[in-house]
Amino acid sequence: MNREFFDSRANLYVLRADWRFVHRWDALVEVRTLDLPDADDRRNGVLVGMYRHVGDHIKAGVGYNFSDFSDDLTQLDYTYQGLFVNLVAKY
Repeated sequence: MNREFFDSRANLYVLRADWRFVHRWDALVEVRTLDLPDADDRRNGVLVGMYRHVGDHIKAGVGYNFSDFSDDLTQLDYTYQGLFVNLVAKY
C-alpha cells in the first residue's frame, strides 16, 4: 500500500485546573482549543473529571469530554465527545 503524506499543522491549547476538594478526591477542568490553520478550522471545548486516590501511587477517575476532538492530534474525525475512564499511576 502506497500512502501519500503531507505536512499539516495542528495545535492543541489546554488551560487546566486541578482541585483537591476533599481528602483523596480531585476534580479537574480543562478548557481546550484545537487550531488547524491549514484547514482554516478552530474548535473549542471543555473536559471535566473526578478522581479518587487509591493508596499513595494510583488514582482512578471518570470524566466527560464535552468537545468533539481528541488530544491525539493525528485523530481528526471529531468523534471523541463522551464519557471516559482513566487510571493514573504516579511515583
